[in-house]
Amino acid sequence: MLLGFYETVGRLFSRERIRETERMIRSAGYSQPAEAFVGFLLLVVSLLSLLAFFLMMNYSVLYSFIIAVLGPTFFMPEFAMWILTFIVAVAAVAFSVWVLAWVFLLLQIEARKSAVETALPDFLSLIAANVRSGMTVDQAMWYAAKPDFGILSIEVKAVIKSSFSGEPFEKALDRLALRFNSKVLERTILLVKQAMATGGEVAEIMEITAEDAREVAIQRKDIASTLIVYVIFLVFASTFGTPFLFAVSNKLIVVLGMAFSYLPSGGLGAEVPQMTFIQPSAPVITAGEFQWFSVATIFITCMIASLILGVIQSGSKTQGLKFFPFMLIMAYAIYFVVSSFLESMFASMFV
Repeated sequence: MLLGFYETVGRLFSRERIRETERMIRSAGYSQPAEAFVGFLLLVVSLLSLLAFFLMMNYSVLYSFIIAVLGPTFFMPEFAMWILTFIVAVAAVAFSVWVLAWVFLLLQIEARKSAVETALPDFLSLIAANVRSGMTVDQAMWYAAKPDFGILSIEVKAVIKSSFSGEPFEKALDRLALRFNSKVLERTILLVKQAMATGGEVAEIMEITAEDAREVAIQRKDIASTLIVYVIFLVFASTFGTPFLFAVSNKLIVVLGMAFSYLPSGGLGAEVPQMTFIQPSAPVITAGEFQWFSVATIFITCMIASLILGVIQSGSKTQGLKFFPFMLIMAYAIYFVVSSFLESMFASMFV
């Protein structure tokens, strides 16, 4: 009953968006209707938006932020503040839920892709051996689908069962390709279909494809091992170097601001009038503004570094998303630990 309700809600979206979502869901290994998935997300967004709206109004989160940015003289009617808070709450929750769902599906898709491309060479070799022994292609795939091949054997058995039940074998192979977002598997299935249609040597094609897949995997591992120095530098710079330098810079702004507050109103110019070209002055930005800038920059730096790390390690930037939470937590931990240490160190300098 709930599934039907979710499907009804999901039909509010365009067919193009539903088809795109369905493709991602199938590649992630799920069989639920795309309408039900997006309908469920829409209901989650609605409930969380209401909760966020009441929390933001109760604690005056948006109003406090606006006052901090525009100053205490800013005035906005209460009704306008309600509308603006509701819009911000819906936008923030919708964006967060969409990003989390998108990242979850992408990680599932990439995990299945990695698993199938790892098992595919040995699987193709076993199919080729079965074909050479006199089996048809569908029978060869059925008997080659051993539990050792993991998710690939499960999906192959599912589509071969439908083929045994009367579904055209070519259509079953197309359905297998849709279950994995793998170019290697798609090209392999295309070659098999063409060989069957033209009377080619299916076993020989599978053996050649398996050997090519093994060579690609070996080359990818060699490239990853060659770039290990860059990986170490990238991780160190994004999770250690960047937050450390931002923490030091933030405390430097604090110290300079406090130092200039003890000077006469004329600044150093009143004490040292002969300095005409260099006129030291208090920092233009405050420590609070620089801290917000630091937090945002660390987030972006860790995101880009994790994507680059995924490309180096596996050739797919999506694989790097699984490193992002750990890198971000480490970077923020170092930033706030160093900030607290420097704050305690300089606490006794100005009283």
